[in-house]
Amino acid sequence: MGVDGSEAAPFEHRMTEMPDQLWERWWLWCSERFNPIVIKEVRQSLKSRQFTISFGLTLIAAIGWTLIAVSMLVPRIYYMPGGAPLLVGFFCILTLPLMVIIPFSAFRSLTAETEESTFELLSISALSASQIVYGKMASACLQIVLYLSALAPCIVLTYLLRGVGLYTILFLLGWTVLFSVCETALALLVAAVSRTRLIQNGVSVLVLAGLLLGIFLWLTLLINQGVDLFGSPSGEEFLGYFAVLTVVALIVSLVLRAAAAAIDFPSENHSTPLRRRLLLMLSVALFWSFMGLLAARQGEIVVVIQVFVFIVLMIIGALMTGERGVISPRAQRTLPRTFAGRIFLTWMYPGAGLGYIFLICIYAALIATLAIMEVYMQSTSTWRGRESGLVSGLLLLGYLAIYLGFNRLLMLAVSRNLPGRMIGSVAALAVVLLLAHLLPLLIVFYWNDYREIDYAWHQAFNIFWSVYEASEDLSLDIAPTSVIVSLCAMGVFGLNLLLSTRDVMLVRVAQPPRVRDESQRSEPAPAPQVDPFAD
Repeated sequence: MGVDGSEAAPFEHRMTEMPDQLWERWWLWCSERFNPIVIKEVRQSLKSRQFTISFGLTLIAAIGWTLIAVSMLVPRIYYMPGGAPLLVGFFCILTLPLMVIIPFSAFRSLTAETEESTFELLSISALSASQIVYGKMASACLQIVLYLSALAPCIVLTYLLRGVGLYTILFLLGWTVLFSVCETALALLVAAVSRTRLIQNGVSVLVLAGLLLGIFLWLTLLINQGVDLFGSPSGEEFLGYFAVLTVVALIVSLVLRAAAAAIDFPSENHSTPLRRRLLLMLSVALFWSFMGLLAARQGEIVVVIQVFVFIVLMIIGALMTGERGVISPRAQRTLPRTFAGRIFLTWMYPGAGLGYIFLICIYAALIATLAIMEVYMQSTSTWRGRESGLVSGLLLLGYLAIYLGFNRLLMLAVSRNLPGRMIGSVAALAVVLLLAHLLPLLIVFYWNDYREIDYAWHQAFNIFWSVYEASEDLSLDIAPTSVIVSLCAMGVFGLNLLLSTRDVMLVRVAQPPRVRDESQRSEPAPAPQVDPFAD
């Protein structure tokens, strides 16, 4: 190698310029975005004492259960199927690290960045907030793969002992992994929202209690029903599972992006990508709802879809109504220019009021689309069942407007710079829901000497009881509820619409000349055009 560096030119060219091969470009793109934080999180998690102890205890429990179960099944194991009891035991062992230890470890990993004062260093580094969150999620997924690979020989043994099919094993593994990924994403979101240490102590207990409740419900279903519950599926069931998988994948992507927005600088525009993901998720859910209606032709499907989307939007709205609504001058440069663009696109920009109106509008569009589909199918085909989703959908739309709107009005009295503002928004909505459901019941019980009561107008703000009555029979008891909910929803929505005029009146800010000149100088010069037919 010469001093002038002539032999090092190929190496320098390869390190400073984009590779020619497509796979090398993809590899460089992935390594630049995932490699730093993933390696840090993987090394930190795999070298921790928690992982060593939990992984070792899992292996010991799997070996011990294998020896105990086989000894109990001898000599029947030679001529009778014995894979089902072993499979239930292995899944009881596997679900503990997948549904409790890994999600809680991801939660503690993100909260530890605040406790150890290392989060500020990550925030000012070249890593983005999305890389930090997705890196911790990738570390948790790697731990899931390690636990699955450790128990893979034991699960294969249950298939060799007969009594369980390959589809049953894959089905249980898939649902357990899906629950683990969803819990991990929600744990990261909760850890990102609760940034203060005082809030983190109380939230840690709630997260651990929720994870224990989830594993209890899943194991109760598995032990009581047994593996016989999961038989060979039909084509429609496979399509239904694929639909659930796509919707859940979009929900996980939305949750992780919300976690990244919670730990990033508040002046950045995170509302637009979040609301685009939300709009995509609802579009996919609406598509699969239409497919389900074509297959089932029952009004119960419409009610189930409405309630599911309502619950998802209530959770998202609880966080969205706690937004600070701060927009930086750099983000304000991207606002729409025209009047029509400000009318239709401003709802995608930061602001609790804009987010509230955006949620109400997209849920109203969903209810209207489902109602049109239901009416069309009732007129052109045989409609099994007398349930109708129109009244229940209108009630759910009213409840969404009332509770989220009232919560947003409460958060207007809270300082924008208050730590844990989003956690406070979720807590405020939970308190409002509990009071609106429990107080009328307690008052009516006391008034009737604690005798059994029937549904009446005083239960108008009881969401699930009202929706049940509306979906079962359209009696006169639901008419006063519809009037009360409609009037309250219009009042709350109108008040929030008036208070959102400040965010709507924000106009586009021109780019400063200095920033424009720097961006023009940073752009690469266009490549010269070469004429292949020139001499």
